[in-house]
Amino acid sequence: MARSDRPSPAAVDAWHAVLLARGRLLPLLDADLQETHGLSLDWYDVLYQLRQAGTSLTMGQLGDRLLVGASRCSRRIDRMAEAGLVERHRDDGDARIVNVSLTSDGRALGRRAGATHLRSIQRHFGRFVDDDAAATIGETLAGVVANAEV
Repeated sequence: MARSDRPSPAAVDAWHAVLLARGRLLPLLDADLQETHGLSLDWYDVLYQLRQAGTSLTMGQLGDRLLVGASRCSRRIDRMAEAGLVERHRDDGDARIVNVSLTSDGRALGRRAGATHLRSIQRHFGRFVDDDAAATIGETLAGVVANAEV
């Protein structure tokens, strides 16, 4: 692969495709969750990240993991706590740290919504790529993310 300070036309085309796919797929995934569970993709993302962690996360850890809009994380968590899906609690060792964990209702909704989300991924993305293409896309984008300077 040639290295220069300018991307190849193929790289520009691929980048454009990534942006278009993201822009078009996220609203479809959100609509499927809204229709079936009354749950936004933003809220599902919080439930998913907490389920994946298997434990509580600090607000900072949660914000770093969110795939869709890490900004306004605190307000999102406040609204989700009001809805009974998550709980905020101070860290035992450092009262400045706020931890977030799932409630039993949040865990149950996350499981149900997860099944819907997987069906949506298949319908809007997975059926268009075979396993080899999916592996290549995943590995390539993981490399891009791992090397992204923030």
